[in-house]
Amino acid sequence: MNRHSPVISNRLRPTTMSPPSRRLATFSLAIAVLALDQFLKEVIRRTLPAGGASVSPLFDFQRVRNAGVNFGLLSDYPQLVLVLTGTIGLVLLGYMIARPPRHWWTVTGFALLLGGGFSNVVDRIRLGWVFDYLNIYPFVGYLNLADLAIGAGVIVLVLEGSFRKTMQ
Repeated sequence: MNRHSPVISNRLRPTTMSPPSRRLATFSLAIAVLALDQFLKEVIRRTLPAGGASVSPLFDFQRVRNAGVNFGLLSDYPQLVLVLTGTIGLVLLGYMIARPPRHWWTVTGFALLLGGGFSNVVDRIRLGWVFDYLNIYPFVGYLNLADLAIGAGVIVLVLEGSFRKTMQ
């Protein structure tokens, strides 16, 4: 290995898969995230005691109706939130279809964003609000697996883009 090619660069090289295969991988992982989030929400909805539960000093579970976005922002405008989040999801989906991810980390980041985002859109369409249930101390505010997937997707895409730029 020469001194100009760090080990991590092998992980960031484009995949050898065709664009349709990369789209399929992204969609498959996104659908898995969406399905897991919806399943987990249903299990928690059915099994969580009426008063909620504290699992440890770090985790608190409650049934929370969130008609808004993070921390309940815009909760007085649930239709606007649905339109905005749906539009953002469709734009991201369109971009991903037009320009399929070339790197495995990008596939993962897009899949987490799409799966988490559309799972919350499913809640908004089905329930009129998003079912949140988890508070992680010391943070304030409840979230769900879809929210964690969205956050992780953003982090993965930012890190992947940063590493790729530093290696060019």
